[in-house]
Amino acid sequence: MARRKFTLEDKIKIIEELNNGLTHAQVCKKYELTSSTLSTFKRQLDVINATQPKDYQASAKEKALEEENRKLKELIGKKELELDMLQDLLKKKKYLK
Repeated sequence: MARRKFTLEDKIKIIEELNNGLTHAQVCKKYELTSSTLSTFKRQLDVINATQPKDYQASAKEKALEEENRKLKELIGKKELELDMLQDLLKKKKYLK
């Protein structure tokens, strides 16, 4: 049997159904999961929720740093593309092997 991959959204949906009143066995049967897999999903989501509180608000400084980080990543991506294009051009002209 092939191993299935569950996205984070899938795991959240499954655990929400468990929290909304379905029993452990019903959820396992509905999604064809083992009990241990469902427990693993719950544990993973607990870790994710524990690392970031629900009432967390990013400060202006954090938002500015995130924006700067996004711009720098975009700039690096553009430079890498330019470098790849130049290397391809040089290979076509037989300057590089």
